[in-house]
Amino acid sequence: SSCLPPEGSNRNGSSCVFRGPNMKLCAAFCFSAAHAANPVSKVLELLSGLESKIVAEGEAEQSEFSKFVSFCEENAKQLQREQNDGTDRVAELNASIEKSSSDIESDEAGIAELSSVISGAEADLKEAEKVRAKQHSDFSARAADLSETIDTLGRAIGALKQSSFSQISSRATGRVSEALQVLLQAGSIANADSQRLQALMQSREDEQDSMAYRSQKGMGAVIEVFEDMLEKAEAQHAEAQREETKAAHSHSMLTSSLKNKIKNSSKELEDMKHHKAAAEEALATAEGDLKVASKDLDADRADLASLQTDCMVKASDHQASVDDRNEELKALASAKKIIADKTGGATDRAYSFLQLRTKSEDFAEVVDALKQLSRQHKDFSLSLLTSQVSTTVKSAAHTGADPFAKVKGLIEDMISKLVEEAKSEADAKAYCDKEMAETKLKKEEHEEDIEHLSGKMRKAESAIARLTSDIAELESDLGHLASMQKEMDENRAAERADYDSQAKDYQQGVEGIQMAIKVLKEYYGKSSLLQASSGSADSSSIIGILEVAESDFTKLLAEVEADEKEAQSYYEKTTQENKVAAAEKKTSLKFKTKEQAETKSELEELTGDRDSEQGELDAVLEYYSKVKKQCVAKPEPYEERKHRREAEMEGLKNALDILEGNAIGFLAVKTVHRHQ
Repeated sequence: SSCLPPEGSNRNGSSCVFRGPNMKLCAAFCFSAAHAANPVSKVLELLSGLESKIVAEGEAEQSEFSKFVSFCEENAKQLQREQNDGTDRVAELNASIEKSSSDIESDEAGIAELSSVISGAEADLKEAEKVRAKQHSDFSARAADLSETIDTLGRAIGALKQSSFSQISSRATGRVSEALQVLLQAGSIANADSQRLQALMQSREDEQDSMAYRSQKGMGAVIEVFEDMLEKAEAQHAEAQREETKAAHSHSMLTSSLKNKIKNSSKELEDMKHHKAAAEEALATAEGDLKVASKDLDADRADLASLQTDCMVKASDHQASVDDRNEELKALASAKKIIADKTGGATDRAYSFLQLRTKSEDFAEVVDALKQLSRQHKDFSLSLLTSQVSTTVKSAAHTGADPFAKVKGLIEDMISKLVEEAKSEADAKAYCDKEMAETKLKKEEHEEDIEHLSGKMRKAESAIARLTSDIAELESDLGHLASMQKEMDENRAAERADYDSQAKDYQQGVEGIQMAIKVLKEYYGKSSLLQASSGSADSSSIIGILEVAESDFTKLLAEVEADEKEAQSYYEKTTQENKVAAAEKKTSLKFKTKEQAETKSELEELTGDRDSEQGELDAVLEYYSKVKKQCVAKPEPYEERKHRREAEMEGLKNALDILEGNAIGFLAVKTVHRHQ
């Protein structure tokens, strides 16, 4: 058997001739040929499917791009924040390096100056010791010479006084001669006295056997010369002793001052060296940190630039993709419209067999499919469509009209409606995704800004608290310095008054003793020319005691003067140190007070900025809540609605396939019956 079209006909399905017993198989073949022979419907179906695919791809790409935009914005903000922090860190380290370098330069100049001061003081001290040694050596030699002269004169005078003026032993005469020889050789005898001694010696040699030499007048002249010389020698010895005491006191004061200067300068030098070492260590640390911070800052800048470039390229590519997709959708829509508008008549003429009249029972399968679809998805619109199709079919059965076109139109209208709803919901979904993502990003940005500002506020508050404590401590230190200086001033005034009183007493005591010694020496020196009495020996003892007292008073006067000079030097040094410390603390107080005011002003600005950010965050949160209610609080999620709608559209397309299949089958059966 065979299924062949009649002679002179084509295979478009408009007519089929069925020969042989396999008529049903031939009918199926004719149905397939008729379905395949309508390419216009297939093209429209393919175009619609392609549109859906392009829209789905666009939605997926838009979702990924939104995530990428969030990634770009978050990372750009983080990198910008790190770059700002790095810039601040570099500036702080540069300031620290500049300060450390300035401190090192200042310390080096101070060290050089103090080293010069110490070297000069040590040289002065060495020279002072050398001068003092020479002074003491000269004094010792002169004191020994004077002591020998005094001893010689005393022994000569004693020998002369112990001998009788009328009878002088040869032994006494020998002693006197020896004494005269020693006195002539002594360097402590003045020229006039030396000449008088030489005259006496010459007179003795010329008149040794003369009675005049033994006369009372001649002996008295000798004793007078000796006593005058003894008085002068004793006065020179006392004067030398005073000069030695004065020189020793001056040397003690000078060496004490130089040693204190060396000690204080050495301590200051050591402190300055420690400060310089600390500054050098801080400089090295800051320079090392600066290298790391600069490297990190360059890396942050490079990362930010790379990120911006990548994000801009990605955004450009995305926009190009969106434009291409829109153009493609526009072209597909235009093609569908042109096909629908221009090929309707030709399609009807070429495939008119689809317009054949069908019976009501031929639509039963379509109605059953629609009922099953509406029950499965519980969709009122599908139930309504099922009712409309059923009514149309029943009405056509009574009137004899062809319901095919109307039923097909109802189903296609429903499919178009579902497509529009899907598109609308897809747009709403894209809107919700976009608004939710942007609002969430803004929320996170404001929260990060608030946290950043809050961190700066905490830092500023901590700085204000620290500055307040530092200012209070500086004010307390200044008050303590002022109180200490006042107490020092009072103590110095009391010490000065005590010194004036002691120095006056000791000075008067020395002057009084010197005057008493002078009076005693003048009196007993004159009386000794007339007689040798016990009063002369007592006066020597008294004068010796007075000289001891004079030496004690002179020593005590030198000690109180040394104490006064040391106390005055310490007072002046401490006062100067207090002035320097007070000036430094006042300067520090001024800058810290200024810094505190600036930090308070900055805190006020930060508080205002944070309040502003908080207001914006509140507005964003309010809008975010509204968007969530609109986009999230749905009885059925978007993805479920999308799957349901796709299933409904697939079911409706199946119904159309069934409808078209029944029409072709009906055509095939009619053709078979016509050619039998």
